[in-house]
Amino acid sequence: MLQIRGINAVSIVAPSDQSFPVTKVAACLEGDSGITHLCFVHCETTTGVVNPLRPMVELATRHGVRTIIDAMSSFGAVETSAREVPFDVLVTSSNKCIEGPPGVSFVVASLETLDSKTSETNSFVLDVRDQWRNFEQTGEWRSTPPTHVVQACAKALEELAIEGVVRRGERYASVRDAVIRATGPYASPLLDPRDRSPVCLALTARDIVRTQEDLDALYAHLVEYNLYIYTKLHLPTRSFRIGCMGCIDPMWIRLLGIAFEDFFSASFDESGSHPGPPYNRLMEKGHLTCQETMPTPK
Repeated sequence: MLQIRGINAVSIVAPSDQSFPVTKVAACLEGDSGITHLCFVHCETTTGVVNPLRPMVELATRHGVRTIIDAMSSFGAVETSAREVPFDVLVTSSNKCIEGPPGVSFVVASLETLDSKTSETNSFVLDVRDQWRNFEQTGEWRSTPPTHVVQACAKALEELAIEGVVRRGERYASVRDAVIRATGPYASPLLDPRDRSPVCLALTARDIVRTQEDLDALYAHLVEYNLYIYTKLHLPTRSFRIGCMGCIDPMWIRLLGIAFEDFFSASFDESGSHPGPPYNRLMEKGHLTCQETMPTPK
């Protein structure tokens, strides 16, 4: 996108299953005094890795470089304080960890950045400064806003304020850890514990899920249980992802464990038929009684 807009940029490549090495960024900044901005992803949903926020911002500050943080999948669940880590710009959206519908983007920027005397952008949609000035002067959007999405987002932010970012992150982390336990006999977490985010979990099952076709088969199997995961296999790491965001019922995770058992183990009979309805399987495992009702998995 930067190239299309005629902006010179240098990209740094690092392994996708490890947090980003600050030393590579330091070497790049020290070797190129023309760099003015450092843009990086806080939580990379490709594998669920969390990148080091504070060290990156502190490094950029020492070099006089402004920071732009992509916090699309971390804001709302991973604590981020502009007072403690004085970044210049942070971008996120109304969905993901805020748990609202998609459709609204947020930019948290320092007043120094917004007031700076820089050339105006040649994009109406991406002109954050002009939108900010319009809000300050008129209190209105520059064009017709998606009012229903804004109202839903406002409610989601109220719910986030009640729960708190730390507690929401802990809730997601408990879901992640429960998924690891449920799927443990058949799949392994890709990342080391120190690099795992609470928002999504990357798993590997290299003996069974090696290609996109293999994942397609697993995905189709989970759909039979009304369970849905990310559809794309990350080929460099042969990993697939399960989301931990939102209001996830513990029963769905138990059902996921049974679905994995049915898929990965030798529990299929000779004809290849399914070993029984999933809710019956839950009752066989002692996870359900006849009096309990089963929520609809999402």
